[in-house]
Amino acid sequence: MKRRIAGLLSSLIVITMAAGCAPAVQSGAVQPDSSSPAPVALAAVVTADEPNFVVLISDEPNDIDDFSELWVTVSGIGFVMGDGEGIIEQSFEPVDIPLTDLIGDAAIALWTGELPEGDYVKIFIYVDEVWGTLVEPEGEVVEIKLPSNKLQLDMPFDVGEEETTEFVFDISVFKAGNSGQYILKPQLTESGQGQQYRINEQAHERIQLGRPDWAGKPEWAAQGGEKQSGSANTNQNSAAAGKPEWTDDEDEGGEKPAPGRPDDGVGRPEGAGRPADDEPADDEI
Repeated sequence: MKRRIAGLLSSLIVITMAAGCAPAVQSGAVQPDSSSPAPVALAAVVTADEPNFVVLISDEPNDIDDFSELWVTVSGIGFVMGDGEGIIEQSFEPVDIPLTDLIGDAAIALWTGELPEGDYVKIFIYVDEVWGTLVEPEGEVVEIKLPSNKLQLDMPFDVGEEETTEFVFDISVFKAGNSGQYILKPQLTESGQGQQYRINEQAHERIQLGRPDWAGKPEWAAQGGEKQSGSANTNQNSAAAGKPEWTDDEDEGGEKPAPGRPDDGVGRPEGAGRPADDEPADDEI
């Protein structure tokens, strides 16, 4: 019995020591890996040598499965400080972000910079445009609607002195009922300081390469027009529509043949359009 108790105590000691030596889970990363680069190193926009704030973009899976590609073009970011202390905004060269690569806890680092220490109550990003390619009908390109040109989150967070604050800004696409239209909205429950995420390095590589031509704005939208329905040549010859050939050329006798009457004489019935027999014609008056 004493040997059995001693063995159990030894096992407990080994387990306790192993737990004490295990590395602590890093804030933010779902699967911490010392060999993978930090979000700051991968950020698409870097505005400070020693940043204290990182904005990450992720996509909560709602109707994203309807798309083979969904790209968001972001051109600025803003922060609202607490107690009416002011608004901090910064614009940058547009960054194309592939949301279809950021489903669930997958994320990319969009912006890293230095913010004044203190409490904040809102964060927003400026969105230039959103375009997606549907799975069904295959390859159809659609424009995603936005309530305005920015997405914003009314959410408190703080920026400290020692640690870098990591803020996940989750964006999701929703289908608007049976209208066939899609709307892009921020997801409050999946956003914020301290949210879990994992960096998708492949998505960062795609951002560096840029959005492919086939995964974005169709030609009719790029030209500033509206999507046409039906044939492209519907009104091409509207000036001549219904115009008989004899309006330009008269026959040799100087008379205009009845439009649509073939050479064999079959066409307008005899007497059609002529006055009745008991009424004199114009040339007999």
